[in-house]
Amino acid sequence: MFSTKKTILAGAVALVAASTAYAMSGNSGSNSGDAGKIDGKYAANYVEIIKENDGKYLDAKVIEAILGKDATYGRAGLEGKLDPNNPYSFEVDDSIDGGNHGNAQCKVPAAFVEVHESVAKNYYDDGSFVAYGFGTPISEAAMSKWNIVVDGDGNGLPDPSVGMTVEEGARVYVQFCAMCHGEFGEGAKGYLPLAVEENLVTSDFRDPAPMKTVGNYWPYAVTFFDYVRRTMPFWTPNAPFIGDAGYMGITGYIMQSNYIPIGIDENGEKIELEDDAFYNADLLMKQNKFMKNQGNFFCDHRPVVHNERCMKDCPDYMVGDGKGNVQNYVQARRLPDGTPQYNVPQRMHEDPPGVGHAGM
Repeated sequence: MFSTKKTILAGAVALVAASTAYAMSGNSGSNSGDAGKIDGKYAANYVEIIKENDGKYLDAKVIEAILGKDATYGRAGLEGKLDPNNPYSFEVDDSIDGGNHGNAQCKVPAAFVEVHESVAKNYYDDGSFVAYGFGTPISEAAMSKWNIVVDGDGNGLPDPSVGMTVEEGARVYVQFCAMCHGEFGEGAKGYLPLAVEENLVTSDFRDPAPMKTVGNYWPYAVTFFDYVRRTMPFWTPNAPFIGDAGYMGITGYIMQSNYIPIGIDENGEKIELEDDAFYNADLLMKQNKFMKNQGNFFCDHRPVVHNERCMKDCPDYMVGDGKGNVQNYVQARRLPDGTPQYNVPQRMHEDPPGVGHAGM
């Protein structure tokens, strides 16, 4: 989409804040009917409106000025984002972002893209920040430890010289991860497994919910490395005593446990990851395209409908079974056939502790 890392980073910040998606950036002149409107709906001068407000494109008053008050909030606001001409749209034509990405990544809206210079100032201009007694501004040196972002394209991965064999990675995994996730990624002490041979699609809706693990659910091998490094072990993430090489080894072991191949041979057979393979950024990138669930993620366009809250004298449809019977309800921890959801007894500390499932 964009060439500069600063643009990508600022766009990522905008995505977190807005939960929106990149839209067509050439629509500010596509007026229809009203000369001041895009397709008669949206303010065609939205770029100027945002710049006049110091680039604060997410400010409620700015959005109202661009979309109109009725089209800003609630169901109407979210449904409006299905319109690619909406400056805050979820949609984007493939010709704009360079092709189909499988809807795996939400895009930055045009309302951000077209005023990036002024919008970015709101994320980068920290010179005038004052803590007002609430903590102390963090130093750049302290921040550098967490400047470890790795994206879906592999940007930010350690140098290929950094890594270890899968066998060595297994030893690091057992030392720092197995107490919660099991020695083979099978899950332990109520924590979900990391490796399981199970399809995410069931044949009947009454079947137990499939377990989501790295092999059948996680979309990108590279972002799994990023996640493990920045969050694990949970008591001391990004641990210096593990280091990038150790985290790379841990990732390799988990990928091997999920049977993620590193390529295809001349006979069309999968090339498996061997114990003595030196696992590094290059192998990680090779496995990236073999993740089973890649491309199956998409931007959720369903409108958010907020139900009216009721604290007393509630109508029957809000109570219990929807007919007013407060004694008849379905437990969230049970599936439609009455069987418990996976791992619930362990999570509720109703099973004896131990490695694996149900204290086994």
